[in-house]
Amino acid sequence: MEIFPTELKVSVPSKDSGVSLDSIRSPLHERSTEWRAMWISIGMQFVVGVQISVYYMSMWPYLSGLDKTADMDFFGWVVAACNIGCCISNILHGLWNQKTMSCKWPTITGFLIAAVGQLMYGAISEVQQNGKWYMLVARVVTGLGVGNLAALRAYGATASTPKDRMKAISYGTAGYVFGISFGPAISAFFTLLGEQGFNLGVVKMNMYTASAYLMAFICVLAAILMLIFFHEDYAGIIDKSKDSDEKDKANYVVVPKFDLVPALICIYLYMIASMIATTVEAYQKNTTILQERESNLLVFSDKRIQILFGLVVFVAFHLVNYPWWFYSAPLNFLPPGSNTTVVGGCLDTYTWCSSTTRVPMALYIFAFVFFFGIAFPFVESPAAALYSEILGPRKQGTMQGLFSFGGSVTPFVASIIITFLFQHTGYKYVIILQSSTIFVAFFLMAVFYNRLVPLKLKPNNGESVAYKNGVFYSM
Repeated sequence: MEIFPTELKVSVPSKDSGVSLDSIRSPLHERSTEWRAMWISIGMQFVVGVQISVYYMSMWPYLSGLDKTADMDFFGWVVAACNIGCCISNILHGLWNQKTMSCKWPTITGFLIAAVGQLMYGAISEVQQNGKWYMLVARVVTGLGVGNLAALRAYGATASTPKDRMKAISYGTAGYVFGISFGPAISAFFTLLGEQGFNLGVVKMNMYTASAYLMAFICVLAAILMLIFFHEDYAGIIDKSKDSDEKDKANYVVVPKFDLVPALICIYLYMIASMIATTVEAYQKNTTILQERESNLLVFSDKRIQILFGLVVFVAFHLVNYPWWFYSAPLNFLPPGSNTTVVGGCLDTYTWCSSTTRVPMALYIFAFVFFFGIAFPFVESPAAALYSEILGPRKQGTMQGLFSFGGSVTPFVASIIITFLFQHTGYKYVIILQSSTIFVAFFLMAVFYNRLVPLKLKPNNGESVAYKNGVFYSM
């Protein structure tokens, strides 16, 4: 027998209602994921990744040529500017999705804003003064646009059925990470144009501006595709506002409040993965390939086990790259008059190099390709999927915005801290810092292991759970 509070007017279905008890107990399992729309959202996450990373390799030469007053410290802020914009817009796009239950319009609006930011980036070449500030603003505007990732994540979590959720979220994550990896390749392609390039009417096209105008075109094209072909179908939530047969079944279902603590732990896990990925951007291509493979292999496994395994591999990654005393001789300094674009070595200001041993090259490459490539998908994808399951079959726009916010703010903050540590103490303390965050994750997983589970729609007999309008009992 199920007992509801007096303020909730819910009745047990009659024999003539056409609603079976089995369909009430598991209404989501009768639905199917609309994969056409899901694949479009996955493709859009790829576009977001490209928009963020396309200038990773070309931004500094473009900036230094535009404005001679720009130094490396300011360049660091320009690199972080896109994440600053994302931090703001992740929350806003998530709230928009939460209030309107729409992924289409936040995504379209975001891409149009990003297109403006990319046009600004390309047009900086015509600016005579203060080019560095125009570039900073352009990247912030782009970040404000691509914060629509929060709405796309929310759609992946709420438009997929329970049995498809891990697959949908894993593919979405793989699309985004592949976009991050693919972006610099687009910029590299346009180096064929050189710094002089050519004029297309009044528009100057060169190795720096051509990719910006292409990104603006892709943003507009993505917005058009979303408008014409994207039809939303939220098969993974219980929506009592629908005017359909599903409404009759939903009226007999109570969605309990979610457990906030394990949800925050999942955000923390995602932040760890983002922080570590910030230090190894150059190796993300290998990460993406392994992510698609490993996520497919473990769709049906316990996500907590996957996360713990990924954390163990992250520890192994840091152990191999720690400058142990039994590694080879200390690092070399740059020869006088040389720079890092010609020959490798430490700057003379890096006094820590004389006491830091060299990690063997074979181990260095192995750790990046295999340890990091395996650990990242085993932590990030299961954490994202488990997060959506902890929230339950409800609107998730706001909470997915918070999840994406964690992934955006971490690279910004971590890059500042890690750069400071590296310049003054070397990479040993960077490894110690990151390892400490991993051990905190182990502790949280151990303490809250039994609470890191999907939300139960119906409690066990004799138990009660809180929900929006009161307390739900099952006896």
